[in-house]
Amino acid sequence: MPERQQRVQALYEIALTIGGKETLTETADAALAGYLRKLNCSVGGIFRATEDGYTPTATIPADPAGNALLSAGIDQLAELSSEAFPSHTEPTAGDHCYLFSLPDFGALVIGKQGGEIDTATRSALTPLNEKLAEACRNKLVERQLREQRNRFEAVFDAIPEPIADTVVEDGTEEIIASNAEFERTFGDTDETPGTAMVPEVTDSDTGESTQHSRPIDTDEGDHRITTETTCETVDGPGEFLFHGVPVAGDQADEYIHLYVDITDQKRREGELQRYERLVENLPIGVYRTTPGPDGEFKLVNQGLVDILEADSKAYFENRSVSEIYVDPDERAAFSDRLLAEGTVDNVELQFETAAGNQIWGEVSGIVTETDDGPVFELALQDITTRKERDQQLDVLNRVLRHNLRNALNVIDGNAAMLNAGLDDDELQSHVEGIERRVSNLEELSEKAVTVRSLFDQGRSTTTACDVQALLMRVAREFEDRHPGARVVVDAPEESLYVNADVRLKMALSELVNNAVVHNNRATPEVQLTTETVVRDGEPAVEIVITDNGPGIPKHERKAIESGEETPLQHGTGLGLWLVYWAMSLLGGDIHIDDANPGTRIALLLPQVGGDAQSQSDSGTGVAVNSGD
Repeated sequence: MPERQQRVQALYEIALTIGGKETLTETADAALAGYLRKLNCSVGGIFRATEDGYTPTATIPADPAGNALLSAGIDQLAELSSEAFPSHTEPTAGDHCYLFSLPDFGALVIGKQGGEIDTATRSALTPLNEKLAEACRNKLVERQLREQRNRFEAVFDAIPEPIADTVVEDGTEEIIASNAEFERTFGDTDETPGTAMVPEVTDSDTGESTQHSRPIDTDEGDHRITTETTCETVDGPGEFLFHGVPVAGDQADEYIHLYVDITDQKRREGELQRYERLVENLPIGVYRTTPGPDGEFKLVNQGLVDILEADSKAYFENRSVSEIYVDPDERAAFSDRLLAEGTVDNVELQFETAAGNQIWGEVSGIVTETDDGPVFELALQDITTRKERDQQLDVLNRVLRHNLRNALNVIDGNAAMLNAGLDDDELQSHVEGIERRVSNLEELSEKAVTVRSLFDQGRSTTTACDVQALLMRVAREFEDRHPGARVVVDAPEESLYVNADVRLKMALSELVNNAVVHNNRATPEVQLTTETVVRDGEPAVEIVITDNGPGIPKHERKAIESGEETPLQHGTGLGLWLVYWAMSLLGGDIHIDDANPGTRIALLLPQVGGDAQSQSDSGTGVAVNSGD
């Protein structure tokens, strides 16, 4: 074959090796191998020009440093300017190195041992080198685009909020890509990308539903969309902050949709608004102040305005907190205590209203930390009426304990003297009636004092009481006091515990006393039993007192069952009311039923564990020794 024809054939076959590969490295490797094979060269490399010099894209052999001829070519390449291409050098006798430019990409280095590449062939390589440069540039751009796309997809998938890429074609906006959170929130975007519709959203201001697509090529400037919206999700309607970002494309309008879920935030805002409305309308004063005797009001509700008889909230502006106290020193002491303890409950203080009236208030509060320092969150309840009622009860209690008792003692003593000095049986019977009435009044006076002590101990208790031990104690006391009566305890061997204090013993003693004293049988019998039951889904202990007496009068039972007395329906004493109030304060219930014969009364209290029994009085099952 003629030399020229051989050259053309070689160049043609080299051209066939350029391009058609997936990556830049594969493209360079295939082309370099074709150059070396068809030009009968042994070593070579394709290098990419960078700011730091030339970087190898493909070399044969793979380790250029191990080949003297290729290393010499690389050294010359490092020193060569762009205008010096092509270049030819002979590092050693018989070995030739050729350097060619790959326009806008880099350079091609070819090493041939034992011969040269003729001038005509070197000249004919120029269009092939340009083709190789173009193929490498294209693959380089593809690689950069691929890397950029991979980074974008990684970021796209890593975003914790629903995000989708959409296009608008023929007036319809469709999803072409979405992240996992988008599909989890709105459902599968369809197995075939590009066919799924954008979630329909509802504008929070107008209430209109739309998909928020709009043309990009308009004169309106920035077409970014940000709005609060309601979208239908797989879990139902949700509130979102919607961001739509337009991306100008060659063929269609493209958008990035980002949905920030603000459902919980909107719910919390709604709850906060409801809470603020609730606080504003509470019948108690809610306010925030800074610490110290001269603290400032930071917030007040309408309840405080009403309690302190102010015209409006403006009354508290620029006013020291101590000004609402009858004694400003009380504010200083209260502030010091709250700062020291962090929280206080039900502190009774005297206040002066805007009208100049003095009232009693019960204040609870906590200290909270803010960027500007600690503040007091306070609640004030007007207890003036309660304090006046307590005062009245104190006076009545004193009258019952002293004045009335002293008067009854005088009446009782005079009645005894009359009874001793009278011989007429009829007159003596009248005197005995006086003595019985005096005895009843004395008993009523004692029970009234006992009732007052019930409420002095507050509501409920945290002391565990061994019910079985308490019943045994009550039974022994009444058998010792009334030998003719039988008080039997029928309780399980294992201990049952309830939260109760001395008030439970007071209630049981009252019921057993009624069953024994007001019994018309020769031998009064009272049975005390316990069992575990369920009340409102929770374990409870039922204490049952059964007697063989005449029963409780109907009007007495009705008053207790209804929880109130009327002129036509009232009890004759305080005994059952004492039991009723004791159980109410301890969180229990009382039920009265007829028995055959007698009465069955059940006391129901929540059951607790016995881990707090160490607080109780040993052997009594009650934390406080009440006596009788």
